[in-house]
Amino acid sequence: MTYHTGSTILVGVDGSPDACIAAAWAVDVGRRMNASVKAIAAWSDVPPPYDDALYDHTAEIDAHIANVAAQSLHRDGLEDIEVTAAQGPIAKTLLEAADASNTSMLVVGTRGLGPLSGLLLGSISRRLLFTTHVPLIVVPHRSTLEPERLTRVLVGVDCSGVARRVLSWAASFCAAVGVPATIARCADPGCERPPGYVERFDDRTTSDIDQELKPLRDLEVEYTVAIAHCDPRVALPETATRDEAGLIVIGTSGAGRFRGLGGTASYLARHSPVPIAVIP
Repeated sequence: MTYHTGSTILVGVDGSPDACIAAAWAVDVGRRMNASVKAIAAWSDVPPPYDDALYDHTAEIDAHIANVAAQSLHRDGLEDIEVTAAQGPIAKTLLEAADASNTSMLVVGTRGLGPLSGLLLGSISRRLLFTTHVPLIVVPHRSTLEPERLTRVLVGVDCSGVARRVLSWAASFCAAVGVPATIARCADPGCERPPGYVERFDDRTTSDIDQELKPLRDLEVEYTVAIAHCDPRVALPETATRDEAGLIVIGTSGAGRFRGLGGTASYLARHSPVPIAVIP
């Protein structure tokens, strides 16, 4: 994916603080990549007093829900986001809205306890991890309405084919935002480690992924490579903290535990200290 002027970032909102935090992250990044930010409030259950089965109140409910969501954004100083509402299963509706707006990424929070009926409650953000067909940004609830300036991106790769798509997306994103990247390769050198073996293993691993890093070189994105010898669920947050990375980019699937990223996306969606970008 190549970012361009006029691209759209779509953020899911429900009137909750976490949704506003996700929207603030989207606005900050949108400014830097010259992308517009739009919000979608999805709803499934008809709220009272609109639950009269004799009448179709869909248009009225859409207007009410969009207004409530917009007011929550305005209270937090996010006044320039166009908000629309749509009825349907929440995850499916968000993805359909992303398709309709030709969005470059979908942004959601990890929790939702706002006045609207459960856009991000329960497992919606995690459900999106396994159904999304667009890049998904999950902003953790520990974030704030004034996100720290994004100065570096951490990209987790393994030996799977997904890594090429992850690197291509990360290269384009870093070039658009104007930040360098750390490429973290999680690989297990094995239990038997004679003297010098780990160093040779790391050199060979770095050499193996060199060609895969061509998208970053083509777009003149500065990068460093880090080899991690532990579970990526541990390695990626630790590396992000060490390198002061404000975003972790990973794929939705990998080559399995330790050799690959496996179910790391689901884990990081709940525990990452910084936003994660999940590439389908």
